[in-house]
Amino acid sequence: MIGQALGGADTVSLVVALVLFIKEAPDRRKQFHYQAWSTVDASHGVKVSYARILALQDLNEDGVSLRGLDSPGAELVDINLPKANLSRANLSETDLSNANLSHANFDNANLSQAKLSGANLSHAHLSFIRLNQANLSSANLSNTNLICADLSNANLSGANLRNASLSGSNLDSAYLSGANLKGAKVSISELKAAFLEGAIMPDGSKYQSQN
Repeated sequence: MIGQALGGADTVSLVVALVLFIKEAPDRRKQFHYQAWSTVDASHGVKVSYARILALQDLNEDGVSLRGLDSPGAELVDINLPKANLSRANLSETDLSNANLSHANFDNANLSQAKLSGANLSHAHLSFIRLNQANLSSANLSNTNLICADLSNANLSGANLRNASLSGSNLDSAYLSGANLKGAKVSISELKAAFLEGAIMPDGSKYQSQN
């Protein structure tokens, strides 16, 4: 009888512990997010921080908005942030080479002079973004919304811009040599200000210099 009573008590204790564990889960999650943001904030002004990369990835995986992130000049090479909300973020001069940013939201963000060579930005929202003087060589920008984006003096050599929306974008002195613009929504007049040698035009033809 005593053994049965003790066994019953153990079962009750386990049930109570489980209920408390489940009940406190949201608080633990909030604490985790707070600690992750503390890591990001503590690395402000620091160029290289692997902890910052992990914290941002963890926050994004939990569906936490990264809107307004302020990390100019940071090294975020190979970071994995698909579907991230980075609208109005300040990532100027940040190194995002080979990053996975597919389906991310960068509307109204500042990525001027950022390094995005080899990055995956397919299906991303980049309307009204500042990408002037950015390096987007060999980046995947297919099906990307770049409406009214500032791409002046940007390096887009070899970039994949298939089916991208570029209406109203600033392509003044943008380097599009070897880029694929097939199916892109952009007018010929908007493209006239760019360097297009070897580019595939929206109609699928290869650019031919008029000279």
